[in-house]
Amino acid sequence: MINTPTLDPIGAAWLIRHASIELVAPLYVSSSIDGRRQTYKDGDVIHNAYQETARPLDTIIAHLQFHMRHEVLSLELLTRLFEQIGANDVQAWVNAEPTGSYARRMAFLYEWLMGQQLAVPSNLGGNYVDALDTKKLVTSSPSQVIKNARWRINDNLAGTRHFCPMLVKTEAFTQAAALDIATMVDKLNDEFGQDLLMRASVWMTLRESKASFTIEGEGKELKRIERFADVMARRTGTGDIPLDPESLAELQQEILGSKTVIQQYGIRQSPVFVSHTQVNGFKEIVHYIAPPADDIAEKLKGLQAFMEKTEGQSALIRSAVASFAFVYIHPLADGNGRVHRFLINDVLRRDQIIHEPIILPISQAIAEHPSDRHAYDKIL
Repeated sequence: MINTPTLDPIGAAWLIRHASIELVAPLYVSSSIDGRRQTYKDGDVIHNAYQETARPLDTIIAHLQFHMRHEVLSLELLTRLFEQIGANDVQAWVNAEPTGSYARRMAFLYEWLMGQQLAVPSNLGGNYVDALDTKKLVTSSPSQVIKNARWRINDNLAGTRHFCPMLVKTEAFTQAAALDIATMVDKLNDEFGQDLLMRASVWMTLRESKASFTIEGEGKELKRIERFADVMARRTGTGDIPLDPESLAELQQEILGSKTVIQQYGIRQSPVFVSHTQVNGFKEIVHYIAPPADDIAEKLKGLQAFMEKTEGQSALIRSAVASFAFVYIHPLADGNGRVHRFLINDVLRRDQIIHEPIILPISQAIAEHPSDRHAYDKIL
């Protein structure tokens, strides 16, 4: 944790304390009042200390505006705050500043997050402004931005209110997004030749399947390994991305086959969690409890929206979001891990970063070292 003065918070930290909010996702930027202006960093997490002259008024709206202007906007914070305070403060703000960009953005975000409408002032005006700051967060591709005439806002949120991945453009994020997989593969092709690379790709497809089943604790199930390898080779990058219930049920059936313990293919109807059993004592350690079954359909639609709205952006980031979001939603009773790792290659193929028959050994990279598997579980 950052060793910073936090006794006098402002912005998001003030709102959290004021409304007794407990966030699940961390704040990437927090702020406080201190004797002098300085910045503390701990990896990608930043804390800014300001002098007294920067202190906002002691109101929710003043600290909301500070949060929007100086910090990385947190949709989770806004949602939890709005659930407590209702619409009155935001309505009063936009009534008082009908041409103000921050007031209009917050009114738009209130409606977008809460699914409830505010009253639009008759004298509302001002230039169109982006809902999210594109310098701080991943947003919709320019061709996918929607003009919201109601609040004169450019709706550039890459998702839906039920599921909207928030990717902060930290230094580590920027470095990862810049990884040029296509050039790396081209260099391999130049060094070893297309024929050898193609034969290696066939081997990697089977290797990926073996590693995927090793992660699931089914490393000796030869027929299942061969079946998944066939699915990887045949379905990667074909048809529509398999995120709707019908496509998922079909893909799941192809991966699992007829011999399975689940009662039906497709979207699960019961709770599910990710865990492992300790070697000593056989204690079950739960890493993650997935969303309720009733929420799955809307969350998958949100993930589909993200994939549509970010088309043309970094394929590496899109593949990572598709795969991680899938395992986060955990829509299936069985096979989530294999589909999640399938999606990485699937999106990279769709975005023409890797080409048939190349399959990147994602599962092998996860299963190779115990520390990597531990990190894989810890992220959840």
